[in-house]
Amino acid sequence: MKKLFSLLAFFALLAGKLHAELLPEAILAFPTETTVLEYDSLSTLRALPNYQELRKQYAAEGLQRAQKDLLLLGISEDQIAEVVMAAGPNGFFGLLAGSFRTTAASEAVNQGLTASVLEKQPVFCAKDGLCFLFPFREGGRVFFGTIVQLRVICDVIQGRAPSLRSNAIVSDLIGRMEPHSAVFGVAPGSKISLWAGDSIPKAVSSRLDLTKIYSNIESFGYSVTLDGNAQHVGLSLFCSSEESATVIRTTLTAASGLERAAAAAAGAGSLPFNNMVVSSSGRLVAVKLDAPVR
Repeated sequence: MKKLFSLLAFFALLAGKLHAELLPEAILAFPTETTVLEYDSLSTLRALPNYQELRKQYAAEGLQRAQKDLLLLGISEDQIAEVVMAAGPNGFFGLLAGSFRTTAASEAVNQGLTASVLEKQPVFCAKDGLCFLFPFREGGRVFFGTIVQLRVICDVIQGRAPSLRSNAIVSDLIGRMEPHSAVFGVAPGSKISLWAGDSIPKAVSSRLDLTKIYSNIESFGYSVTLDGNAQHVGLSLFCSSEESATVIRTTLTAASGLERAAAAAAGAGSLPFNNMVVSSSGRLVAVKLDAPVR
């Protein structure tokens, strides 16, 4: 698929859209084989009155994997402003930004971590195999992942391997994200059932062949902007064919009507989602909806 923008125009526009600089940094550092990616502006989520509920939905599992080891490095969760979490052939990894400093080797060793150097930059590894790389040129930044994954990231940064920006589909999906999104992600279609979870009401799912629908989605992107009461969700579904995209658009449009009818019949006071708008162009299906904070 052709990219929507030239690389320079793409990253200039992306930086203008986001409050953050971290996502473009991650795209330039993560390998092209990255399969799953999610950006979370924790500082934005933390400012909302329902942060504890939002925290359960966004970044919770990924941060929990790293939080115990981050504390050994003297980094608490409230010092982290942004996080980009990802996965690929070498497992789970990511990039954090916040108001923390590079940990001294002596401090890390005293906390039970091993200290080493990778591309002349300090690396600290915990007993569970998770390692942390502090890039010298960027204050308040730390990459995390297995030591194998950190070596791959260094190869990308040094230009010895292609970065995620060379992945045309991911670049296209990122270009379609909503401005100033607090949460944004890209994943293969095989992950969409996990992403959707139990958010699709039974009154709708019982009438749809979700397995068939999901099987026709090759990859998808999602963005979430939030206020105190609602999540404003944007979805971009990259389908296996134009015909599949048309079928999915028609099915989702019908599903919105089914849910309204089911809620009216049950006398429900509110819908699980509102204001759904579905459109398609070629192999892409775009969905916008509002959902309450769970």
